Amino acid sequence: MPTLFPPWPNLLFGILEPISLVLGSLAPLYDLTGFITDQTPASSPPTPHPSSAALAYQLGNLYFLLFMVGVAVCHTTSEPRVLRNYLVALAIADVGHVYATYSAMGWNAFVDVGAWNALTWGNIGATGFLFVNRVAYFLGVFGEARAFKAVGKWE
Repeated sequence: MPTLFPPWPNLLFGILEPISLVLGSLAPLYDLTGFITDQTPASSPPTPHPSSAALAYQLGNLYFLLFMVGVAVCHTTSEPRVLRNYLVALAIADVGHVYATYSAMGWNAFVDVGAWNALTWGNIGATGFLFVNRVAYFLGVFGEARAFKAVGKWE
């Protein structure tokens, strides 16, 4: 089924974001210690506590869950309201994700953008970029979602 999104939101939310979620889900499997310690910049890499390892693997699993939900919603729904509500939930989660990162980093590290590592850029920069694009979509900047009739014609 064709997507209901206009071209840019389809590329961003329907293709690039799911790819980034798959990569995020694989990160703790690839480098557990790095995944844990790089959540905040300038951390020294200790041996992860078993609880930290469990949380990292669970986070990776949640990223994979979000990937599957995102692909399912973005590429199978025939209801524009479903897309909108999905993006509303993600926008709320974006704010929570950035706040959680900020809480762990503290104010000084949060505003020291030059010291951010790649994972911090993902947690704050990429999440902020997605949030801004979600809000722009809500405001109609990229156009509206198009409903698809069952007979195969766009409304």
